[in-house]
Amino acid sequence: MRRLIVSAVAVSALGLSALALPAVASPVAAVVVAQDPVTEEELEARAEAFEAVLEALVVEIETIRADTSLTEADRQARMQAAIDRKKPEIDGFVAMLSGFVRQQTLDEGGTAEDAEMAAGMIEDMFLEMLIPGLLSGELAAAMAAEGE
Repeated sequence: MRRLIVSAVAVSALGLSALALPAVASPVAAVVVAQDPVTEEELEARAEAFEAVLEALVVEIETIRADTSLTEADRQARMQAAIDRKKPEIDGFVAMLSGFVRQQTLDEGGTAEDAEMAAGMIEDMFLEMLIPGLLSGELAAAMAAEGE
């Protein structure tokens, strides 16, 4: 099923007939082919836009954290809900960033496997650090220190 979905995305993105893709194409190869190249300028623009989203999210979370009328459970639930509302933007930026890393790896002579590993590392690192950093307040502290 996954191969079928990935092949469909590749076919749709390339405007090709289903017969144009080899029946034994690996999902990794199809994903790599289906992605539009991302330029450094596009990456920088998206990073700036994402930074604004992240800054607003930090302000919202820190406002919730400072609300002494809430129980700790309510505070955690509201902070998580704020993060969940921004999940599409977070996921979109991480996908674009990992696509850029994947593309760069291939452009520099890496294999599809190398590209997937590099992109996966970026995704894991970003998501394993971002959400816990938001919930713990570490990200807010780091951003405040950066602004000093």
